[in-house]
Amino acid sequence: MPAQIAERRAPVLLEALLAERNLLVGMAQKILKCRLKAEDVVQDVAVKLCQDPPKLEVHQPGSYLRRMVRNHAIDSLRRSAGESAQMTSTVDMDALASPCACPQDRIATCQELCLVARALQALPSRTRQAFVAHRLGGEPQNAIAARLQVSPTLVNFMMRDATASCRKALEADESRSAA
Repeated sequence: MPAQIAERRAPVLLEALLAERNLLVGMAQKILKCRLKAEDVVQDVAVKLCQDPPKLEVHQPGSYLRRMVRNHAIDSLRRSAGESAQMTSTVDMDALASPCACPQDRIATCQELCLVARALQALPSRTRQAFVAHRLGGEPQNAIAARLQVSPTLVNFMMRDATASCRKALEADESRSAA
């Protein structure tokens, strides 16, 4: 019996929706700033009424519909704002730097990485571990000092030595390339 009552409520609300359609579309348009989106909202409300009629009796169909349309328009606005925040425009994409503009740059970058890797391999194991953990792993120097059971000052010197070794390897390669 309750399902039959709910089914009878939908036609009453749909009739009210059709009678107030222009008002409802205008109301949604004020929120969404777009007539087409506003019409979609009103249509979505009509579909919702057909699929899931209200369980309780609606004494003021006009007020009920205006509230439904308003809520649905606000939800639609929030949804589209969230979607646009997640998307990046093509203008923004054009401004992003490419990780590697050309194959020649990619080869040069790979060669530099190989030089740095060789320089790190030449370091003492503990210095290499500390450098990789801090620079690549983001581990704080105090945590590295505790893990390696050395003083934080020694870890700082290890960072300095490893950085100098990498820089020296890159500078030596640059001087060979320039000659």
